[in-house]
Amino acid sequence: TNTKIVSLDIENDSSQVTATTEDGVTIEAKNVVICAGPWTNSILETAKLPQLNLKVWEIQWAHYKVKKSIASSIPQAFHFRKGQSDLDGGLYYVFPSTATESVADDGEEYTHVKVGVDFPSGSDLPAMEAFDYGGSQTILELMDGWVAEHIPGVEERIDSFTSPYTMTEDSYFIMDTLAENVAVFSGGSGRAFKFGPLIGDCMAALVTGGTLPMDLERFRATRDAVQL
Repeated sequence: TNTKIVSLDIENDSSQVTATTEDGVTIEAKNVVICAGPWTNSILETAKLPQLNLKVWEIQWAHYKVKKSIASSIPQAFHFRKGQSDLDGGLYYVFPSTATESVADDGEEYTHVKVGVDFPSGSDLPAMEAFDYGGSQTILELMDGWVAEHIPGVEERIDSFTSPYTMTEDSYFIMDTLAENVAVFSGGSGRAFKFGPLIGDCMAALVTGGTLPMDLERFRATRDAVQL
């Protein structure tokens, strides 16, 4: 956990897959599922497997301070609007205080809500090397303005974050085998978490030879949209 894999050897004599961490530790397994998000191509390169056409988006979100008496009336909501500028993709969301337990309440009177956007801060990125965790100040100002306009009573922004979305050109996931004992999941496109149990069943079936719970033809790594 939280350990960088620097190489993945699938061509050794033991018919095992050998992963090597940045600390020099080796891990052997009969099968491997690569679920490395925006680092997928880096792992594929070390395994001498074909690269995939993946793009990375910088997606921003933040927590805002709000009185508990007001927070109880704020639901989970998604707002689609016409963009106010070239950078404004128009999709905003708010998660209520009950979904922000990772942020401690601010005393007896205040708690927090999470607000974010579902559009990138700039152009598509080819990999994580150019990723800016600081995000865009312009996007933060758009979020602040949206909060002031649509969620009366919510107060100042207390933090901000930028997370990577791994995108495919056609917005479909990649779920496929790339070698006899190697499967890959990528291109979550910001919504893979909604299908977590089903994705897990699919990937397990791919590497064990079990029965797939659904047809994966549209998610193949060989389709035109994910070929380089």
